[in-house]
Amino acid sequence: MPTSYFWCAEMRIYFVSNGFGYGHVSRDVELAKALRERGHEVIFSTYGDGLAFLRSYDFDVIEVEEFGEVSFTATEVEVFKTVLGTLRSLKPEMLLEARRILRDVSPDVMVVDGYVPAMVSKILRSWRKMRIFLITNETIQWKKLEGNLSLPIKKLGEAAEALLVYLADEIIVPDFPPPYTLCLENLAFYDQKHKFHFVGPMLPELESRGKEKVVVNFGGSGVNPDIDDVLAEAEEVLGESFAVARGLKREHYLEHLSRARVLITHGGHTSIMEAVACAKPVVGVPIKNYPEREGNLRGVERLGIGRKLDVEWLTPELLAAAIREVSLPEYEHRLGVLGELAKSFSGVSRAVEIIENGMKKPRRYGKSSFAPPRK
Repeated sequence: MPTSYFWCAEMRIYFVSNGFGYGHVSRDVELAKALRERGHEVIFSTYGDGLAFLRSYDFDVIEVEEFGEVSFTATEVEVFKTVLGTLRSLKPEMLLEARRILRDVSPDVMVVDGYVPAMVSKILRSWRKMRIFLITNETIQWKKLEGNLSLPIKKLGEAAEALLVYLADEIIVPDFPPPYTLCLENLAFYDQKHKFHFVGPMLPELESRGKEKVVVNFGGSGVNPDIDDVLAEAEEVLGESFAVARGLKREHYLEHLSRARVLITHGGHTSIMEAVACAKPVVGVPIKNYPEREGNLRGVERLGIGRKLDVEWLTPELLAAAIREVSLPEYEHRLGVLGELAKSFSGVSRAVEIIENGMKKPRRYGKSSFAPPRK
């Protein structure tokens, strides 16, 4: 931990994490461990895959109702059905439950990573002197959605994204500052740029330990394109077998990644940042109509550390060609630069510092989160 930290009295810190897959909770748990080492009390709430993941750690975990529902085919997210399912899942009792948990936990700090009802519940308790730290790598997605969506629904979604930015006291982005930000096109600042802190990857210490196999990791959410047949045929084209990270514990997967030659992934932000920290090139195959993942992988291409493929045109030969391409020396050189940058940033330590320092600041807009920002 940096020695520049000021002394901060013990706080009760309440993490509310999206339990959809492992991307959110895996970065949150690294921050939570560091905060607990600093003497703070940490309590989590989540659901689904995230709940099972967190229960393997020594944290108090409250189960909350799942938020959001994704409908998808073999190649794309069905946007209209997904939006309807998400709206149906946002029930009044969910917000009341979030309020009840806040009352019972009575935290000094709430750290929210992808669980929208926790942010909205703050409206019901805007008088409370509790600071909200939002961890995110996306603040603009609705504008990018394609499909059978009416303009009012789309505008409502865009307004909700802006509201989350206004509700947060500080926003922690687990990515590099521009121009090296992978998720840059997924971010909108809504005239609140002063709240955004680019801390770098929030990961355990990772390093490259070799270049043995192509590793395939499509996360735990299950919202992925169906490309198993293409993967199997690409193995034949290349004359090698891939290591498929399915059902592995996180530490075992990271061991595989440290020895990988190339990572094939769905485009999740945490998976890409893990690859960067290990200096591994990326071949991304995102499911269609998933703007966050597509935006992350466009960032990968912009930085020259991997290749994004279109699932609708994917063939074994194209996948094999992409693997050969990203194995070229120029990709290794650029990854070396970013890998060193990741080590110099110490994202978890920076996030701890932001939270502890943030508790000393007065709220910018007084008691209400809805008062207009200063000009």
